[in-house]
Amino acid sequence: MKELKIINFKSLPKNNFFAPEWSYYICENITKNIDCKSLAKFLLKKEKEVLKLEPTLNDSKTSYADGYTGLGFNSVTSRFGRFNVFNFKNKHLSNLKKQIIETHNNFLKSLNVSLPKELYIQCWYNIMRKGEKINAHIHSYDPDCYLGGHFCVQVNKTSTYYINPVNQIHNSEIYKSENKEGALTLFQNCIPHYTDQNESNSERITIAFDLSYYKVKDHYIKLF
Repeated sequence: MKELKIINFKSLPKNNFFAPEWSYYICENITKNIDCKSLAKFLLKKEKEVLKLEPTLNDSKTSYADGYTGLGFNSVTSRFGRFNVFNFKNKHLSNLKKQIIETHNNFLKSLNVSLPKELYIQCWYNIMRKGEKINAHIHSYDPDCYLGGHFCVQVNKTSTYYINPVNQIHNSEIYKSENKEGALTLFQNCIPHYTDQNESNSERITIAFDLSYYKVKDHYIKLF
């Protein structure tokens, strides 16, 4: 793997007790030996199977049925808590799982953060057709909030935008990450993010995930 690219939303030194301070991290990496075209075909073929599952938040009237992404109740995304991509049998997914572990470990080492004793993953995928986009949303903000991430499979000249969690209303501080096939990104799960609209006739496909240092629910699987 290439050297990690680390982005840091960091505040200036505070001048009084009540001034805000923050430091949020995003990590970008490029994977190796993953055939994204083959993986895209595999995930598209799996779509009908996934859509037979009940949505995670089983209420089509709620605005959060799709995790606030805006992709809708009938999307693969709305089943994010009903399956785990890494339970699918595919050699490229096995390779991706290893590279997520490697990127995670190198990311923590670069920040001098101790590795957890165990690491678990919840993993789903997103399919965006022409005219669709992912709205600004947050994966987590609770006391156990850890890291999330996504992997670009087929991205059609789109970008993902990460918003500074503190400076997000007036003159927002936003990091634009140009999507590239094979790119793997990790970010603090409390960082809001969204995407461009897919203007292509082909599907935009990404694999998304949450990492945790304990098994949150049954569909989480152990990485180490």
